[in-house]
Amino acid sequence: MKSVAYGIGGYDETKPNNNLIEVIELPDPPQQPLSQVGALATLLVVTGVLTLEDGANALGLQPEQLVAEAQAWAVAQEV
Repeated sequence: MKSVAYGIGGYDETKPNNNLIEVIELPDPPQQPLSQVGALATLLVVTGVLTLEDGANALGLQPEQLVAEAQAWAVAQEV
């Protein structure tokens, strides 16, 4: 995610660098835990009952969200 800052007057093609002052790369916010249904779908994926794609599609989520949930479980087990 990016935050873009322009000088007074905002974007202006007539000024050097289009009046751009600063571009800041912001980290992605941490994923919130999935709902109970999301956790169940993640469990079914982890145990091999569902494929990652099927589990994510069933909930309208991205596969990366289920992966992040399972990784959070692994981290919690180590603590």
